[in-house]
Formats: sequence, structure tokens, C-alpha cells
Amino acid sequence: MSQFPRFAVNRIMQPSLSLSDFIRLAADCQASGVEIRNDLADPSLLGGESPDYVRSVCRENDLEILTVNALQRFNDPQLFPEKEEELNAIMETAAQAGCRMIVLCPVNDPDDHRGEAERHDDLVAALRRYGPLFETHDMIGLVEPLGFEICSVRTKAQAVKAIKESGLSDRYRIVHDTFHHFLSGEEKIFPAETGLIHASGVHSGKPSAEITDDDRLMVGDEDIMDNKGQIKALYAGGFTGIMSFEPFSPEIQKLSPDQMREQVRLSMEYLFG
Repeated sequence: MSQFPRFAVNRIMQPSLSLSDFIRLAADCQASGVEIRNDLADPSLLGGESPDYVRSVCRENDLEILTVNALQRFNDPQLFPEKEEELNAIMETAAQAGCRMIVLCPVNDPDDHRGEAERHDDLVAALRRYGPLFETHDMIGLVEPLGFEICSVRTKAQAVKAIKESGLSDRYRIVHDTFHHFLSGEEKIFPAETGLIHASGVHSGKPSAEITDDDRLMVGDEDIMDNKGQIKALYAGGFTGIMSFEPFSPEIQKLSPDQMREQVRLSMEYLFG
């Protein structure tokens, strides 16, 4: 797969593996990066392994920790003080492991009754509040709009507008998630403002409103979300970051290492072959 662009894999694909074993599996899949998470059964970023050990495994496998996924509800003004503290702790561990980007996920709650203007103002306030931390740690924040109807930041246009207004475009980018782009119905893409692509595939069989994270598979010719078209347009528009596979489906999590390697190979060939 050496003729293809660099890519990463998200730890949600095999959460039962230790981080070091997942890094080795990622390297076997010819990935150049991994995304780590703080929402697994063991919520610690490194799963009990030391930062020095994780960095050594990354060096041995010519691979990097690409992002931490994620600071949740980052735009909830009632949580700003504790989220600021949580973000700083995430950054300290991430930096020790050689990671320079943190994914920021917005409030996705049916009980969030803020209006559009209030949500925008709170989003700008959040970006400004966390900005000094990103400056201090020399990191990038990746705002990830979620396409669900209840989400407080549903489109990339909302995120791009808020980042521009915050005055911190040097510290924030957006995530183009092919799943959430599809669910949101948003047509416009923002290659120059995009720092990361999340890719996963969904097959036919459910109305869009009923599709959940568990339906997210690897990407192939049965995909209904036009991953191929979305990703091609981003690269053609000047996107220079990395695409990361983020399939949440239990079907993917149950695959053997050999099956995982084959699934990744087939997805890369489908997208870029």
C-alpha cells in the first residue's frame, strides 16, 4: 500500500488490545499513526502503559500517536472550569506520548435547549478559553462536528465560523468525519480548515435518522455515504493531513489481526486504488 497516502487507525477498532499491541497491529496494517481514546473500558489514555514505553513502541514501528479522542462536551459553558482542567491533564499525558492534537467533541444532548446564537457564542467562548492551553502545550485542537440532529455543532460551517471569530485559526482545525458529514446533510467541505479525516462506511438497510455508531464499518463498494467522493474532494481541494479509519461496529472489533489487515488493505484499495 506504499503508493497510497499516509493513514491512521483509531483504537476503537480493537479496544480489547493493549495500546502497545494496537500500535503493533497498526504498523502491520501499514498505518503511520494511531488515535488513542479516553472512552474505553480503561479510560486512561495509555491503558496503564508508561509514556516512555509507548513512545519506544512507536519508534520501533515507525508510527506516531496522532490524536487523543476526545474532550467531550467541550462547549458546555457550565463545565468550562472542569473541562479546562481535564484538557490540561489530557495534554500533559499526550505530550509525554508524543501526541500533538486533541479532538474536541461538542454537546450532543437532547436536553440541550440553547438557541443557535447562544450555541455559537458558547462555542467561540470555549475556543478562546482553551486557546492558552493549546498555545502553552504547542498543540492543535480538532473540532469535530457531529451530524446527529440533537448536536450543538452539527456542521463544519458552524465550527469554521466560530474558529475564525475566536481569532485562533493557528490553534484549531476541524475534523471531516465522513459519517457525520453524511448525517448532517451538509454539502460544503473545507479542505483548508480540515486537520483530520475520520473515515468509516455504512451499508444500506436503515433510514438515516436510525443509523448509529454501531453501523460504522470499514469502507468498501457497499458504502452508501460516498466516502470515496468525500475524501477525493478533500485531497483535491488541498487537504494535507491524515485520514484515519474510525469504524465503531462490534463486527470490526471482533476481527482477528489477519482479518483486520485485510479489511484495511481492501478499504485503502477501494478509496485510493
